[in-house]
Amino acid sequence: MSQVQQVKHQISSIAQDTKRASSDLSTFKARFSKTVSQVSATVGGSAQNVDRQLISSMQTAEKQVDAAISALQAAAAAATRYAASL
Repeated sequence: MSQVQQVKHQISSIAQDTKRASSDLSTFKARFSKTVSQVSATVGGSAQNVDRQLISSMQTAEKQVDAAISALQAAAAAATRYAASL
């Protein structure tokens, strides 16, 4: 196998791994979002600052998980395109 073919195979493999990671993270995000909603509904009306901080932290993490999913999808697409161009 030529070096170009080896690189193409490695990049294709990375693209598949990245797609899988994105899918796994999407599954996690669905469960996490449900938990965030449940926690927010349970303690959202509380006047305690610590409750608001918890909800805020969870919502921030939820947004960051969304960003990570998008980044992984973009990386997988770029790797797939690159491998196809070799």
